[in-house]
Amino acid sequence: MSSVTDQYTKNFSAAKRKEFERRVFDMLGAMSEESAASLVAAEMRKEMKLGLIDKPLGAGGKKSGPPPKRGPNPQGLNIKNNTVKTV
Repeated sequence: MSSVTDQYTKNFSAAKRKEFERRVFDMLGAMSEESAASLVAAEMRKEMKLGLIDKPLGAGGKKSGPPPKRGPNPQGLNIKNNTVKTV
């Protein structure tokens, strides 16, 4: 379309670029091309982000679910199992 939209769509697929340009063209009467392109890019990022969410995050921003099968050794307290003293 123009150099303004080319800045936003340089890594887009052909179908995504066509959708982007169509949406920018629909908004051109109300605002400048730069503003319309910026707004459409923000909307498309938000739509894409909503599609990627598959499960809610637990408390503290950590992912919920089982621990990984492989990874670093678990770290905990260095206490032996038999620490109770008999009197």
